[in-house]
Amino acid sequence: MAQSEVVFPAKRQDLYEKYGYSAAVRSGDLLFVSGQVGSRPDGSPEPDFEAQVRLAFANLEATLAAGGCTFDDIVDLTTFHTDPEKQFGVYRTVKREKFPKAPYPNATAVGVNWLAGFDFEIKVTARIPSRTSASVSRRNPPAMWDMASRGWSHISIAEPGRIAFLSGQVAVTPGTEDVPKDLAGQAKLATANLAAALKDLEASAQDIVMLRVYVVDATSEAFGQAVAPLRELIGDAKPSITTIGVQALYKPEIKVEIEMAVRLP
Repeated sequence: MAQSEVVFPAKRQDLYEKYGYSAAVRSGDLLFVSGQVGSRPDGSPEPDFEAQVRLAFANLEATLAAGGCTFDDIVDLTTFHTDPEKQFGVYRTVKREKFPKAPYPNATAVGVNWLAGFDFEIKVTARIPSRTSASVSRRNPPAMWDMASRGWSHISIAEPGRIAFLSGQVAVTPGTEDVPKDLAGQAKLATANLAAALKDLEASAQDIVMLRVYVVDATSEAFGQAVAPLRELIGDAKPSITTIGVQALYKPEIKVEIEMAVRLP
């Protein structure tokens, strides 16, 4: 059985030990990286937002390197923003520098209320290329909306184990960015995107291992509307699921976003 190993970037281990967690954990062919922020050597936030984003990416790069990885090895990426509508332009500028060409990783962006004094955080999972069996491939199925033109992929597949990680899916369909105004309608379209991904992967609901549902201004009723189409999709399958209330998603009109990981048959 593969053993897990903790990973620390150079000169940062004391900071992680102070707060009681690891920068990353290496398990088999995958590296699971803790959320990285724009913290200076003493752990305090970089006050300028663009400099903070750049420092967060630099800290991420150092952690990936300590685990034997680069940005090219990322299979799942989630960013957290305290004010996405105002901050996303700066983030996109830095992101394009770090991922200048295809194949792009998949991604999910979430607006949150608190990041321990920071305004941006980035969390990733990566494959470890030094393990001879490890590889990663990207997919942008034609039945799903055009994410590649934005510099991201819908799906990243990590080998071995055949785990497919999906970007957070929202109510966008091929050829249009118009979205329903109601949460139930958006959840239905987001779930349809998940179904299209399963079809492209030749997988079924029984192969889903994880679902993560983000709902803006969440209430119990709102979560009920968000997961109703999912219940139809998964039927009697019982994947793990996490529901999270957030203050915003990547655009003001988006009310729900759904991530998925699938073990391929």
